[in-house]
Amino acid sequence: MSTDSFRRQLVLALGRSTPAFHPPRAPRPGRLRNLIDALTRRTPAFTTQQLGSLSSANRQDDSRAADFRETDLAGAELSNRDLREADLGGINLARANFAGVDLTGANLAGVDLRGADLTGVDLTGANLAGVDLRGADLTGVNLTGALLIGANLAGANLAGVDLTAANLRGVDLAGVDLAGVELAAANLTAADLTRADLTGAFLIGADLTGVDLAGVNLAGVDLRGVNLTGVNLTSADLREANLDRANLTGVNLCEANLYGAVLTSTKLAGARWDWATIWPPERAAEIWFRSAERPDQPGVYVVLPEAGGRDRQSVVV
Repeated sequence: MSTDSFRRQLVLALGRSTPAFHPPRAPRPGRLRNLIDALTRRTPAFTTQQLGSLSSANRQDDSRAADFRETDLAGAELSNRDLREADLGGINLARANFAGVDLTGANLAGVDLRGADLTGVDLTGANLAGVDLRGADLTGVNLTGALLIGANLAGANLAGVDLTAANLRGVDLAGVDLAGVELAAANLTAADLTRADLTGAFLIGADLTGVDLAGVNLAGVDLRGVNLTGVNLTSADLREANLDRANLTGVNLCEANLYGAVLTSTKLAGARWDWATIWPPERAAEIWFRSAERPDQPGVYVVLPEAGGRDRQSVVV
């Protein structure tokens, strides 16, 4: 056994048997070593054998171990570990078990997490840019403030997930089940929510600018203060939705159902609608009077900034 290997094993042994022990503070390059140090420091019972192929990687020479990105941890058992601020960027963690792991502030950029079990994981403030989460179980995950730009969530289970203030700009969420998901203040600008289920989702203060929500079910959803500027809500179900203080400037509400929706202080200037649009009974007359028919689209009306007359003269919009 080489001197370096002997020292490494000694450090690991001390970390397991002495909870208060901290490995030497001298700089030690490599993501693999940083991860091992973090685990031995925070989890006294940790052994490298519990990391599956990570143990074999640890037995490699320094040049191999120094590049953690080359480590394949597919299917690894990592449940209930403390990996706060760990750098796992670019690693293959497909089908890994992360149940109960603390990944607060961790770097997971570009990581392969297909089919991984992330049940109950704390990913607050984590970097998940470009992460592949297809088929992953994210039940009860906390993604508050997480960066998810470019992440692939197709087929992921997001039941009970907390995405408060998460950055989901441009993320592909087509067909994803977001029912009951916490999305308050989340950035969903230009995200693909085609066929997504947003039933009961919490979207207070979220930014949905430029999102296509045609036909989406938003019945009963809390959309207070949501920015929906220019959004396509054609045929959307907005029954009983709370749109208090929401910005619906320029939205397309043709064939949308807003029966029972709360429109207190809602910005509707420029919103388009047609005779198939169902408004809350108490607001229907007001909206009718302050709208004008589009000259280029007979039968389609635009809500004007100020109340207009009954003549419904066509205007240039």
